[in-house]
Amino acid sequence: SAVMGRKKKKQLKPWCWYCNRDFDDEKILIQHQKAKHFKCHICHKKLYTGPGLAIHCMQVHKETIDAVPNAIPGRTDIELEIYGMEGIPEKDMDERRRLLEQKTQESQKKKQQDDSDEYDDDDSAASTSFQPQPVQPQQGYIPPMAQPGLPPVPGAPGMPPGIPPLMPGVPPLMPGMPPVMPGMPPG
Repeated sequence: SAVMGRKKKKQLKPWCWYCNRDFDDEKILIQHQKAKHFKCHICHKKLYTGPGLAIHCMQVHKETIDAVPNAIPGRTDIELEIYGMEGIPEKDMDERRRLLEQKTQESQKKKQQDDSDEYDDDDSAASTSFQPQPVQPQQGYIPPMAQPGLPPVPGAPGMPPGIPPLMPGVPPLMPGMPPVMPGMPPG
């Protein structure tokens, strides 16, 4: 089904066929392959693919190499044109997907068990201990309870909690007046 196809694509994070490492980004994977698997051991030039490396060694150094450097057993095939995720044999892609799906299912099972307990705690904590905290400024005004002992200031919406609205000797902000305190958002 179409859904499966989409899911598969999303699941396969870039990974290196030669050594099974995971990467966040295919660009990083390609850099890794050039530095780790396609680098000439003689002159340290970085090539782009296994065959590219083999041809380079042959032409420049008159040497034959028959395995990709730093690759895990069974993944040393120098003939394979792999660049990033391009060119990875389909059977290995499928194998990788299966492994990842198993992992995902296992971690989801684990997650579900963890979440169910944590969820209850969070709930009770949220309804008790988090209530008296100052209301976040994105509400546009500060309710009186957020500033114990200080009256709310007219004309100063959105002031960050924690700055006393009235400073001795500073007139309260009026709408349309420039802010008086340094570093204060205009009212």
